[in-house]
Amino acid sequence: MLNPKLDFKANVFHCPQCGVYAKQQWYNMAKGAISEKGLDYYAGFVSGLYLSICSQCGRYALWLNDKILYPALSIAPWPIEDMPVNVKEDFLEARSIVNASPKAASALLRIGLQKLMCCLGESGKNMEIDVSGLIRKGLPERFRDALRAVRAIGADSVCPGAISVMDDLETATALFSLVNMIVEATISQQRKVNQLYTSLPNPKLFKKRQARRKSRKKKNEVIPKPTILYR
Repeated sequence: MLNPKLDFKANVFHCPQCGVYAKQQWYNMAKGAISEKGLDYYAGFVSGLYLSICSQCGRYALWLNDKILYPALSIAPWPIEDMPVNVKEDFLEARSIVNASPKAASALLRIGLQKLMCCLGESGKNMEIDVSGLIRKGLPERFRDALRAVRAIGADSVCPGAISVMDDLETATALFSLVNMIVEATISQQRKVNQLYTSLPNPKLFKKRQARRKSRKKKNEVIPKPTILYR
């Protein structure tokens, strides 16, 4: 969650609108009025009132001293870096409304989960079947129990996008964490393994290089001239 005291007037921080760690432009707010003819009057700056504008999304945050007035700060976590863009859009929208409506945020997150299944190679038509498919591919079995607890799958599951009166702040918070954890367990871990593998020397390539080095050494060896012995 954004720390206003830490980020107040900082040049770079996590934008409260888009969540990207981006450069911010700061402006003092002034009193005045603008009409079609231009500036009607100007009454100077308002003490302690500031505007920060994100270089990434172009949206603004309104600050009074070191506290954000707009947008309202969310209790939800930010999406992790490897989250697919279409899933991240639902995640961020849910994040922006979770304080006001946990039910609506939970509905958006279930839509995001459905999209995530498609990104991971599943059909996206049946969450129960999709999760089983991911478990066969290596997703820990405990994720199935967790998804049942938040009614994303199971006998009492809620359809993606549907509003459930049973969804509270605790359910929404758990859904945020689950989406992040599934992305981490699938996409992020695979990326890290790939990076590790490519950074290590290939055993076959290493043997070929060793053979080439030995071959070069033999070619460069100085063959001594034969010694003629006289009686």
